[in-house]
Amino acid sequence: MIEKQFGLNISKLTLKNFATFDDQTVNFVNQFNAIVGETGSGKSLILDALQLILGHRADKKLVRKSCDYAIVEACFSCNDSGIKQYFNDIGFPYDETEIVIKRILYKTGKTKSYINHQSCSLSTLVEFSKNYIDLVGQFENQKLLSDDYQLALVDNYAVNNTLKDEYSITFQELLKTIKELDQLLTKKAEFAQKLDYISFQISEIEKLNPSIEDEQELLAKKRLLQNLDENRSSVARLNSLFDGNQASSGLLSLINQIENLLTDKLLDEDSLSQFQNAKETLNDINYKINSSLDIDFNETEFESVLTSLDSYQKLKRKFSVNTEGLITILTNFQTERDEIDNIHESINLYEDRITKLKIQAFQLAEKLHERRIKFAKELSKKLTEEVRQLRMIGATIKIELTKSIDINKNGVSLINFLAETNPGEGFYKIKDIASGGELSRILLALRTVLSTKDSISVFLFDEIDSGIGGETALAVGNALAKVALSSQVIAITHLPQIANFSAKIIKVSKEIISFNDSDRTVSIVKEVSGKELKQEVSLMSSLN
Repeated sequence: MIEKQFGLNISKLTLKNFATFDDQTVNFVNQFNAIVGETGSGKSLILDALQLILGHRADKKLVRKSCDYAIVEACFSCNDSGIKQYFNDIGFPYDETEIVIKRILYKTGKTKSYINHQSCSLSTLVEFSKNYIDLVGQFENQKLLSDDYQLALVDNYAVNNTLKDEYSITFQELLKTIKELDQLLTKKAEFAQKLDYISFQISEIEKLNPSIEDEQELLAKKRLLQNLDENRSSVARLNSLFDGNQASSGLLSLINQIENLLTDKLLDEDSLSQFQNAKETLNDINYKINSSLDIDFNETEFESVLTSLDSYQKLKRKFSVNTEGLITILTNFQTERDEIDNIHESINLYEDRITKLKIQAFQLAEKLHERRIKFAKELSKKLTEEVRQLRMIGATIKIELTKSIDINKNGVSLINFLAETNPGEGFYKIKDIASGGELSRILLALRTVLSTKDSISVFLFDEIDSGIGGETALAVGNALAKVALSSQVIAITHLPQIANFSAKIIKVSKEIISFNDSDRTVSIVKEVSGKELKQEVSLMSSLN
C-alpha cells in the first residue's frame, strides 16, 4: 500500500508498563486506522495513551501493578515546513521528519514530558494538539463546540481568507495601542506625584552644573591657592633673612658692608668682579621670590572653590556615583521631566490612533461578517447533505450569524451552530442536542466537509459508532474513509461495517500469562492490513 504524505501523522506508539500493556508498539498508517477488540480488551487504553501525548492529565492508576513507572512514546511523521517552523519557534527543533513526544508517569502520580528529547510543559503539548489534532468523541467535543472554533471553521471553509488575517492584524494593533495608552495614563499619574521630586533634584544638580572638566579646574585652582598661601609664609621669612628686621641686619645689608670694606689691596680685580656677580645673583633671587607673590591670594575665591568642590562631594555621596554618573542622572531626570511635559501630547496622539484603528477594525469586521454569512449558507447546505448521508434522515444544519455591538478578536460575528434533527421540531444549538450518537455524526459531518481546509492533520474518534448499526454504520464508515483521504484517522469501533472501510485494523486482545508463579493479564496488539483485513472483518461479523 502506498501511503499518502500528509503534513503530520502518528506513525508509531510505544507503551511500556501502561495499565494492561507490558511492552507493546502500535504502528499506524496515515489513512484510516480502526482499533477493534472485545469490551475490556484494552482498545480504549490506546486512545488514553494518545491523550497523554496530547497533554491530558494522567492517572497514576495507569501505571502497571508492581511497576515504578509507565512510558508512553509517540512518533509523528512530518514533512510540512510550517509545522517544522512551529516547533522551531517554540524551542523544540528537529532535524529530520520525525517528531518524538514522550510522557513518563510515575506511580506517585508525578509525570515528565518530552518533545524531541527535551523536557517540556504540559501546556506545550496541549497547544500542539489544539493546532494539529482533534479528538472527537461523545464527551470530548468542547473544542469543536466552542463559538471561537465554529467561527474558525466557517473562516477556514472560505479558503484564502486574507480579510480575516487583515482584521486580526488590525485588532491586535488596536489592543496593543490601547495597552500602551493605559500604560501612559498610569505613568501620567505616577509622574504627577514624582514631578516635585524630579524638579527639586534637577534644580539641585543644575545649580552645580557638573562637568568633569569643571571639577578638574576647581581641584587645580584649589591646589594653586593652597600653594600661594603656603608660599607667602616662606617668602616672608626669606625677605627677613635677605632684608633684615629690627633684631638683625639682613643678608643684603651685610653683603653691602662687606663690599665697602673690600679694596683692591685685599682682592684682585677678578675676585672683586666675582663678588659683585654673586651680589647681583642674590638680588635676582630675592626679586624672583617676591615676584612669585604677584598673584594675590583671594580669600573669597578660595572659599568659593572649596564650596563648589564640597557640593560635588555631597551630590556624589547622595546618589552614590562619580561626576560622570551625576551628569547621567541629571540627563535622566531631565528626560523624565520632558516626558511629563509632553505626556498630554502623547496621550492625544494615542487616542487619535485608537479612534482610527477602531474605525478601520469595524470596517474590516463588517466585511468579514458579510463574507461569513455567504459561506455559512454554503457550509450549512453541505453539512445538511453530509448528516443526511449519515442516516440522519430529514435533519437540517443551520449556521446562524448575528452581529455584536462591539468588536472582539473574532470581529462582530456571533455564531450559532443549530440543528433540527427531526423535521418540524425546531432548531437547537448543536451543543444542546441530547443524543450522543447524533452529536458524533454531526461532528463527523463537520470533519468530512472541513478536513481538507484547516490545519488539523490527525483525527481521533472515540466510540463514533455508539448507538448505531446497519446502514448508518456503513454511512459512518464511508464518512471516516472520506476524512482519511486528506487526514489521518484513528477510530475505536466494534462494528465490522465501519472497520471494513479502514486501511488497517489494530486488534487488541487480552491474554493471561504466567509470571513469577502467578498469572498476569496483558493486552496484546495485532496489526491487520491488506488481504488479512477482510478476513478480520468477516470474523468480527460472525462474532456480532
